[in-house]
Amino acid sequence: MHDTSTPHVTDTAETRNEVLDFVAIGIGPFNLSLACLSEPLEDVNGVFLERKAEFDWHPGMLLEDASMQTPFMADMVSLADPTSHFSFLNYLKLHDKLYNFYIREDFFLLRREYNQYCQWAARELTSLRFDHDVQDIQHVGDIYVVRGIRPSTQEAFVYRARKLVLGTGTQPYLPGAADAVHSEVPVAGSRVCHNAHYLARKDELTSQPAITILGSGQSAAEIYLDLLREIDQHAYQLNWITRSPRFFPLEYGKLTLEMTSPDYIDYFHALPREQRNTLLATQKGLYKGINLELIDEIYNTLYAKQLQRGAHHPDDQHRADLADSRERRWRLQPGALSARTAASLAS
Repeated sequence: MHDTSTPHVTDTAETRNEVLDFVAIGIGPFNLSLACLSEPLEDVNGVFLERKAEFDWHPGMLLEDASMQTPFMADMVSLADPTSHFSFLNYLKLHDKLYNFYIREDFFLLRREYNQYCQWAARELTSLRFDHDVQDIQHVGDIYVVRGIRPSTQEAFVYRARKLVLGTGTQPYLPGAADAVHSEVPVAGSRVCHNAHYLARKDELTSQPAITILGSGQSAAEIYLDLLREIDQHAYQLNWITRSPRFFPLEYGKLTLEMTSPDYIDYFHALPREQRNTLLATQKGLYKGINLELIDEIYNTLYAKQLQRGAHHPDDQHRADLADSRERRWRLQPGALSARTAASLAS
C-alpha cells in the first residue's frame, strides 16, 4: 500500500467527515448500471471511484463490426426500470438515432455503439469520480474508510461509507509460456500481445511473418476473423490454437436464458454454497463461447479464401478440413494448446 498521509487531502468528504451509504470501486458496465439506477434515489447517497481519467470500454477490441452478445434490452437499466432516463432507447432518441436503429432491425448493438452509450451515461451522472486511484481500504467499526490518490494531481482523498461495492473487473493476463518471449525482446516491441491491446498494436502484428492466436472465446474469434479478412493484404501465416477440443458456441436458447431471470437468481442464491459452486462449474456455456453467427462467418470466409486461391489439387474443392492445410496460410487447431505448443509458436 502507498502512504497517503503526506499528500494534502482536498476532498470535502474528508473535511465534513461524511458517511455515505456506499462507496463503489471501479466504473465498468456493472457499477455504471448501479450508478444509473441509484442516481434518481434521493435517499441513497453513494460515490463511484475509478482510476482511469474517463470511461472507455475495452478500447483494444472496438472492431468496426464487432457486436455485443446480449440484446439492447439488457442495457444498464431497462430490465429494472424501463422508464429510466439512462435507457438505451432514450439515448437513441436524444441523439436522433432511434429510427436508424429501428430500420437496422438488429437487437445486438455494435460494440462501439455500446461504448458510446456508456460514455454518454457517464457524462450524465453526478456520482462518478474518475481519476481516483483507490490504494487503501480499512473496516473501522461499522464503517469502510477508503483512501487513495488522484493520479493527475497527486492529491489524496478519503471517503467513508457503510457499504462497499467492488466492480474492479479483471486484468489482462499472459500465460507463463510467454515469459521466454518477453525475456528475448523489449516489452515495448514484444511479440506477445493481449487482446486488450489488439487495435493499438494491429499494425505491428500484421507486419510479422506469422501470427498465432491462443484462446477459444469471443475475442479470439473476432481477432481471427479480422486478421483472416486482411490476410491477402499482408504476408503473415495465421494460426488459431485452443485448449478446448472445439470452438464452442455461446448457449443462447430460450430455456437457457431463463437462468438469467430474477426468479432463477433468487432460487440460485437460496441454495447452499457447495451446491452453488457445483452449478457454476456447469454453466460456463452461459457466458463463455462464441456467437454462432461469428463461427459461421469465419467458416464462410475460410471457404471463400480457399476458392479465391484456386484448386491446385483434385481433392481441394471437397476437403472437410478447410482450415488446416500446409499449403494454406491459415490454421485452426482446437484442442492443441499446451505450454510447449504456445512457446514454440511464439519463438
